[in-house]
Amino acid sequence: MSLKESDPAAFGLMEREIAFRADAIDLVPSDNHPSSAVRETAHYPLFYSENDGRNYYYPACETVAAAERLAADRALACFPGSEHVNVKPTDGTRANEAVYRAVLKEGDRILSLGLSEGGHLSHGLKWNYSGQLYEIAHYGVTPEGRLDMDSVRSIAREFQPHMIVAGGSSCPFAFDFAAFGEIAKDVGALLHADISHFAGLVVSGHLPSPFPHADTVMTTLQKTLRGSKGAVAFCKAPLAKALNRAVFPGVMAHATGAQLLAKAVCFGEASQPGFRELMGAVHQNAQCLATAVMDRGYDLVTGGTETHLMVVDLRGKGLTGKRAEALLQAGGLLANKQLVPQDPEKPTICSGLRLGTPCVATRGMGEPEMERIAGWIDDLLQGGEPEPVRAKVAELARAFPVP
Repeated sequence: MSLKESDPAAFGLMEREIAFRADAIDLVPSDNHPSSAVRETAHYPLFYSENDGRNYYYPACETVAAAERLAADRALACFPGSEHVNVKPTDGTRANEAVYRAVLKEGDRILSLGLSEGGHLSHGLKWNYSGQLYEIAHYGVTPEGRLDMDSVRSIAREFQPHMIVAGGSSCPFAFDFAAFGEIAKDVGALLHADISHFAGLVVSGHLPSPFPHADTVMTTLQKTLRGSKGAVAFCKAPLAKALNRAVFPGVMAHATGAQLLAKAVCFGEASQPGFRELMGAVHQNAQCLATAVMDRGYDLVTGGTETHLMVVDLRGKGLTGKRAEALLQAGGLLANKQLVPQDPEKPTICSGLRLGTPCVATRGMGEPEMERIAGWIDDLLQGGEPEPVRAKVAELARAFPVP
């Protein structure tokens, strides 16, 4: 019996979301539309298997084990210089937890990018496990929103961390992993790179790789890598046993075979020449959108972008991020509120707006569409009527359907 027949309520919710996404334009940088091949894996009857890579605790795991090996082999091939990977983690926060547990003990010190400067909650937010189990200090950014590596080095020498985290969730700038690696060696710390948001641009060569500078690396798959929900964790070969044990049985029981197969498909697609072209479109679209937004009088943190995202500082416009998010959504454009450096607002309000281009590039949009989108953003943020904009957004969205 089909879902429509067996559960009309659930089917209705799914159809509503599909229809909404078809007519909206998603500019949230952490979103993307996975390929039909990735989505297809969800329909395969591959069950879960609790295993440590050697011992399996359920029967008939041969296919699941093969899917896991395929995902791992392809992940390593996508990132030259990587030595070991665990493909089980179901999300980035859980994968970061496994990395920390593999190489740190409770009370150890972590130096990471502050949340308002672009860091992630799993890098030491006091309400997250990372901020509760470890002693946290943060490095920040300059008034222009850029990293100051001399400042990072100075803080590291004073704080003497056991681990330095390079990466974040809202960074319009590229990370100099070689410089971070030198600082980590200088203070005797491990270097952990969280490349969840921009991993696709690392694979394509548009941004620097953390390999071989980092001791551990984590990435999610559903963002620029264009996979399904999930994460993987890399490490240097001597840390492999500790990482594997930290993942299972440390922080999780299992991943389903379908999840593992989806990861294999994702990394397989990322290894193809067309993926570099797609990431080129993501990168170029971000440049175009940033320029078009600035041309309309908006300030961007760092004055532009080097990645797939940008952060609009709305303090000069008399708008909060929360208000701007609502105005854009009313017009069919999805973007999320975002803290800016030295933000006077709380995280539920914010003074900034985060825009990104993975979804629009995946749908085939280019520079002309970025110019039009910037115009609609300006119109909506200046108080324009949302209905006419929403109609234009839906027309453009239908011209570039979700693949």
